Formats: sequence, C-alpha cells, structure tokens
Amino acid sequence: MTMYWAVLMVLIIATGISIDSQHQAQYASDYATLDSLSRNFLIYRSAAAGFAQSNPGFSGKPGDTALNLPMWYVKPLGIEAYINAGTTYTFYNGTAPAGMPSTLVDLTQSTTVGVNRSGVLVSPKAGVTGIPIPSVIPDGAVTAVN
Repeated sequence: MTMYWAVLMVLIIATGISIDSQHQAQYASDYATLDSLSRNFLIYRSAAAGFAQSNPGFSGKPGDTALNLPMWYVKPLGIEAYINAGTTYTFYNGTAPAGMPSTLVDLTQSTTVGVNRSGVLVSPKAGVTGIPIPSVIPDGAVTAVN
C-alpha cells in the first residue's frame, strides 16, 4: 500500500511540473505574438506617417503599395491606416490581443496610442486624451495617431 502512495505522489508531482511547463510555454508564445504584432503595427504606422508627410493633400486609406514599406515586411491582417488633413491614424481593425495598447505604449512612450472609445482616443498612459478619432475607425480599435 505504501508503494501505491509513493507512485501516486510521484505522478502528482510530475503532472504539476508538466502543467507549469506548458503554462510557461504558452505565456512565452503569447508574449512573442503580441510583441511581433505591436512592432509590425509600428512599422506600418511609420510608413503611413511618411506617406502623409509626402502627400499633404491626401485623405483616405492609402494602399499598401503606396507606402514605403520595407521589402521584408509582411503586413499582418487587420492593420490599416487612415489619413485626414495630414494626420495619420493607424489602427488594428479586429479584435486585438489583450495588452496590445499597453505594449504599444511601452514601445513608444507616447500618449497618442490607445483605443478608440466613442470617437475619442483613450490611452493606457494618459486616460481620455481628447484627441478626436474619425468615424471610419471602428469603435474599440487599437489606434495610434501621428
């Protein structure tokens, strides 16, 4: 009977270690995905802002081919830009991963990055910024303003 308890204890410990290892691997994977998406978002933001600066009369959504994106860049689905009166709004059209606004703020240290809430930018760093967001950008979209 004592042998059964010893085997059971070893199995419980091994299961606990295995579950912890899986949890750590999932966390690392989620972090890498979020970091990669955020950095790709910022690359697209930079290219869209450069396009707006070079084309001051342009308003609307620029095509990806019009932007000066690096040759190696592969745009993730959901990242878009809208330009209005020289201001660039880069946004994630879809359900963004949890933590994306905070990750973008960590990477940029900017208060012009946040979430569109009823047509106003709400930043994780500064709260309600008062920066108006055009109606073209969906409510709840992670947005960066240049």
